[in-house]
Amino acid sequence: MTRDRLDAITEELRGMFAARLNVRARSFERAVRRAGRMLPPQARQAAAELCAYEARLAHPKLASKTDPALIERAADTIRAALARHEPGAQAARDRSFLMAEIGFKLAALIGVGLVFLHWQAGG
Repeated sequence: MTRDRLDAITEELRGMFAARLNVRARSFERAVRRAGRMLPPQARQAAAELCAYEARLAHPKLASKTDPALIERAADTIRAALARHEPGAQAARDRSFLMAEIGFKLAALIGVGLVFLHWQAGG
């Protein structure tokens, strides 16, 4: 396994993070940190392993002893976890929560205004 191949895998996974979870980052490690609990525990573990493999592949002797199948298995675990997420679902959920929050605050403001008007009228 070469460093270039691992970089290609992490770049592909980073793109999947952006498409599936709406998590944008400059590096794979940062994308994993931003995704946080949106990833299941197995996928987080696999992502930590991929980050550790990056450090291993920087060293020539350790790179020759690194099993490519382990890297592919970790990448497949992350791909499977990301495949369960619909593209744009997180962004749509965030928009829905934002609209609900705005609606609730608007209703509370109208309620306070009505109470104020009732109080001013001598109620």
